Amino acid sequence: MKNFIKNKKVIITFSSCLVVILLVFIGITAMRMVAKNSSIGEEAAKKFAYIDAGVKEKNVNHVDVDFEYKDSTYVYSVEFDTDKKEYHYYVNASNGIITEKKIIKKKFDSKKDDKKKHKKNNKKKTSGKDDESDKTYSSGKKIKETTKKVRSKKDSDDEDDASEVIGMDAAKSIAVSSAGESMGNVVFTLAVLNGDTYDLQFYNSDTEYNYSIDAFSGSVVSGYSTNYGGSDSE
Repeated sequence: MKNFIKNKKVIITFSSCLVVILLVFIGITAMRMVAKNSSIGEEAAKKFAYIDAGVKEKNVNHVDVDFEYKDSTYVYSVEFDTDKKEYHYYVNASNGIITEKKIIKKKFDSKKDDKKKHKKNNKKKTSGKDDESDKTYSSGKKIKETTKKVRSKKDSDDEDDASEVIGMDAAKSIAVSSAGESMGNVVFTLAVLNGDTYDLQFYNSDTEYNYSIDAFSGSVVSGYSTNYGGSDSE
């Protein structure tokens, strides 16, 4: 009889533990689903990572996105690579701010590089007449236009094309500097690329700032601050 009662207690205790574990698991799963449904989404997370890296989506060979819980917050882990580099970004799932990033330059096979150089040299030899015709323009507008076209072609072929936009970190730095603040004293609540401008919102202990930064030139398009005490200034 005593053994039966003892076994019954063990079964009840074990069952209670299972119920608790199951409830905790269900709670965590539910919280994860709510956080993911209210997040910026995978596509937006990828876009934030591409913009910060200065990479065009068409130059990305492979991308992998995961929704994770890291450092007490939900983030999107965005891993992608181009022909030259590998990127790993952690993007805040609620506001798109880059929380962590790692960029690795790929190592190239010297034999493959030699083959490419050999092909490139052969192309130059076969197109020697065209090069000479360009050199005949020794001065004036014609040579300037030719040079401009060559630079544009080079820029468009550059896979990272970092000159296209200044990047989120640079935009933040410009806005904070324009506000007369330092990065260590402010907290960002909004950081998005909206068309040709970066829309930024940040605050310190008593003032909120709203800035729009030109994505290409880095100039301040607009900016104003709101003091929590009630006074506004442009």
